[in-house]
Amino acid sequence: MADIVRLALFLALIAGISGVGLSYVNGLTNPLIEKQMLKEKNESMREVYPDGDKVIDESATYLAANTDQALKELSVAYKADKPAGVLYLVQTKGYSGPISLLVGFDIATQKITAIKVLSQTETPGLGAKAKDAAFQNRYKNKMAAIALEVTKTPPVKENQIQAITASTITSRAVTVGVNRAREHYLATFGTKK
Repeated sequence: MADIVRLALFLALIAGISGVGLSYVNGLTNPLIEKQMLKEKNESMREVYPDGDKVIDESATYLAANTDQALKELSVAYKADKPAGVLYLVQTKGYSGPISLLVGFDIATQKITAIKVLSQTETPGLGAKAKDAAFQNRYKNKMAAIALEVTKTPPVKENQIQAITASTITSRAVTVGVNRAREHYLATFGTKK
């Protein structure tokens, strides 16, 4: 019995030392990880809206009353201190899990500037192709005023996006995210033409 107690105390001591060590290492690396994540996010925003001089997170202003849980963040790109573009961080449910993407809009042209899938857990070789530029480029320069729809065949209408082969669910999930951002964009920044 004494051996069991001694062994349990030894294991508890090792677990405690390990926990303190992990906490210390986490404290050292966490600021570096956050800095790297912010850098990657800023680079992604520059890809989605390259014309802005600066990008400011204005989620508190524009998403405070928002009830759409898919819209996670809203940033405004400024050019010469005037709003020029709007970028949304959106999260939708794909085939295998959540898909996070950035969607950019140009205020002057009322068009989608670009999208970028930031993270996904879709099937490799199929839905994971949502991160490929060939798929993401299908959204460029689409008018914000018209809801986008997914088609399995080559598009015949301006608002159609051709699905990734054998990944219609993933393609629809990305398009749903873009449409949710588009709807909020039109209600908040859109102009009547």
